[in-house]
Amino acid sequence: MKWVVVALLPIITPSLFGQIEAGPATQASQDSIVAITKFHPTKSAGLAMLFSALVPGAGQVYNESYWKVPVVVGLGAYFASTWLHNNRLYHDYRDQYLASITPEFPGGDGRLLTLREFYRGQRDTFTWYFFILYFLNVADAYVDASLYDFNVSDNLSIRLMPEPGTRLTVRVSF
Repeated sequence: MKWVVVALLPIITPSLFGQIEAGPATQASQDSIVAITKFHPTKSAGLAMLFSALVPGAGQVYNESYWKVPVVVGLGAYFASTWLHNNRLYHDYRDQYLASITPEFPGGDGRLLTLREFYRGQRDTFTWYFFILYFLNVADAYVDASLYDFNVSDNLSIRLMPEPGTRLTVRVSF
């Protein structure tokens, strides 16, 4: 059992890129480590968030995710127009309900009260939808800018290769 733990120790503690920490470093693994330390992201996540916060969809344009712009603008326009429609109907039914309150009917018309509450609830729901869309727009711009340089090629692999001696090397290729 002791030998199993010692044999697996280099496998359990691999470095992120290249060979096992306990094994000798090769030129390829040293080059990949140097390349990682010199990495500078192409897109600024903070700038993308700022653009999306000021003008919804602008962060997506900055990140070159053009297909997302009509989705954000379209949903925003739909939520805003539905909010305006429900708000107008709420005010109409509120005024009608208040006009229906008379000394003979101190409770007013119950149907108008129900419609007033329904449209107020719909208006409030679309307010939440609009704010959720706004914050998802900003979060999407941040994530998209952060992952802009992420490599999604088909050439991703993990290989277990035995080395001369007793070590096992794990090599991750990008």
